Amino acid sequence: MAFDEELTEEFETLILTDEDGIDTEFMVVDSLECDGSSYILVLEAALIDDEDAEAMILKKVTEDGEDSYELIEDDDEFNKVADLFAKQSEEYDVQIEE
Repeated sequence: MAFDEELTEEFETLILTDEDGIDTEFMVVDSLECDGSSYILVLEAALIDDEDAEAMILKKVTEDGEDSYELIEDDDEFNKVADLFAKQSEEYDVQIEE
């Protein structure tokens, strides 16, 4: 897979800011709804060419009318959502690291 404009048009992108104020661009690989919550599977845009790149599953959180995304803290919730992503598409592999 080549990281170019054609590829970035294939995926929705978003910029996330970490606790240190550093912005990182991510590509949304997939999304799903589970138990009334929304989740996205994202990959750092700069790593799109890396077959061994690790994706993250983020949960959509709405506070004061503003949407943001956070890592899933609960192991059971994470495993359930990761399993759903694994079953949802054959275009990517989901492997859970302990």
